[in-house]
Amino acid sequence: MYLTEKEIMSTHEALEKSFEQVLSQRSEIEAFFEANKQRKLVFIGCGSSLMLAKGCEKLFGARAGCSAVAIAGGDYVVAPDFYEEYLKDAIVVALSRSGETTEILKAISLMNDRFNIKLVSITMNDESKLAKQSDLGLFMPWAYDKSVCQTRSITNIYAASLLLYAIIFGNEELIADVKKAVSANEKFMADNRAALEKIGNIDFSNVVVLADGPLCGMADEGALAFTEIALVPGQFHNMLDYRHGPIVLNDKNTLTIAVLQTVDNDYQQDLVKDVKAHGGTVVTIGEGADAVPDIDLHIAVGEVGNFTVIGIYFIYVCQMIAFARAVKCGIDPDKPIGLNLFVTLK
Repeated sequence: MYLTEKEIMSTHEALEKSFEQVLSQRSEIEAFFEANKQRKLVFIGCGSSLMLAKGCEKLFGARAGCSAVAIAGGDYVVAPDFYEEYLKDAIVVALSRSGETTEILKAISLMNDRFNIKLVSITMNDESKLAKQSDLGLFMPWAYDKSVCQTRSITNIYAASLLLYAIIFGNEELIADVKKAVSANEKFMADNRAALEKIGNIDFSNVVVLADGPLCGMADEGALAFTEIALVPGQFHNMLDYRHGPIVLNDKNTLTIAVLQTVDNDYQQDLVKDVKAHGGTVVTIGEGADAVPDIDLHIAVGEVGNFTVIGIYFIYVCQMIAFARAVKCGIDPDKPIGLNLFVTLK
């Protein structure tokens, strides 16, 4: 068994531990944000973590009385002056598997020199440099991916960010919805693995992932999973925006994966039909059991409550198809060319 495969299929075990860990810190989280009343949040990450940060920007930024922005660690390092107004009186939330990525550590150092920031970190490495300088840390070492390409760590960071949001704003329904998804994750993976592997065995040379709202970050990461694991170019677009140019490249060699907010949404249905007319492979995922007619696969997740929770299920769809594709093509998913566990700048 490949290490990447093992880590994907152990996601549910890590999620259960992470859910309990974050909830055990509820009083600590509430006290921290009560003492730091500002609701101006800066999410920082690199690579996959930056993609998740962009999803957090949408999730937190949509809340009344709260502002949020996502910044790439490297972007801040090379141009800190540009972001000065973003950082004034802000709480910084750093997302990182390793907690050792140079751009993030350098960015945090620069931010501290200028603004003496309050730092929240979500990381898998509780012994990391990032963890040790955090004012509040959500640490999930059991979710640390030892393979180069992140899989279960991504799902756990995403779930932790949803719980952080729910605790800060007292959203008990979202906590319950996350718990339900965590409990259902193992069965969901087992029930859908064969169908996803079948899609992975189809010949395709590029992948498009479509989603909207807070799921944009996970969709972007889903596209990256194909690039890193299967060496197939992947790209993300907003659902309806895909018609505004990029759809011209969609052809019989394209795999398109779309997250449907509601199966009976006419605008989304029509877009999926347009994409399928280009002759490629189309996979959808959503709450409803009835798929858009004539597509190749629909993954039904049942009633999830808060729509953001679909992300916990959805990322597995991308990861498993990408893994199956890599194996079919004789690519070692554990050893992507030119990538390391984390980036260290000289």
